[in-house]
This record gives sequence, C-alpha cells and structure tokens, in this order.
Amino acid sequence: MMEYIAQNWPVFAIGAVVLAYLIYLSVTRQWAKVREFAYEMMLCAERAFSDNQGKLKFDFVVNLVYDYLPAWMKLFVKRESLERIIQMLYDTAKDFLDDGEINSSIKKLTDK
Repeated sequence: MMEYIAQNWPVFAIGAVVLAYLIYLSVTRQWAKVREFAYEMMLCAERAFSDNQGKLKFDFVVNLVYDYLPAWMKLFVKRESLERIIQMLYDTAKDFLDDGEINSSIKKLTDK
C-alpha cells in the first residue's frame, strides 16, 4: 500500500489540493450568505426598535444570525466571535453609509 502511495504521490497531492479548495469555496460561500443575512437582520432591527435600544438591536441580530448558522459552523464559531464579527460588519456598513466609501471616516468623526 505504501509503495502504491509513493508511486502515485502527485495524484494524491493534487487530490488533496482540490479537496481543500472545494472546502474553502464551501466555507466562503457560506460566510457570504451569513454576512448577507446579518445585514438584512441589522436593517430589520433598525426598523423594529427605537434608536435608544442599541443593545437590544445588537442582541436581536446576534441571536438570529447565530441560529441561522449551520450546525457544523457552530462548532467553529463561538457566540463571542460572532458578536465581534457582527460589530465589525455594522461598523463597515455605517462607514459606507456616511459618504459612500469604506474609509474609516466614522472613526475620524468621533475622534474630533
């Protein structure tokens, strides 16, 4: 068996690379769906809750997005990590909405 593997190692190496690439595509496509869903839920929360209920909006979005994650992804993504990711997505969206560019202009405005 080891002799067969040694003789055909290029085939096994190419197979491993292709498998890794397929897994990568699967994960990134899944993250794109999760990101889109998170943005939809942020918009829904903005419409459903008042301006002074920021923590409630955030918890609402985190809970819905966490429930939306496939079971296999929940093994790798903890709720705390998801909270940081959603905060980053929110900050990016807010930065884009202020002037149409992602340029950290929100941070510049709050630093003044």
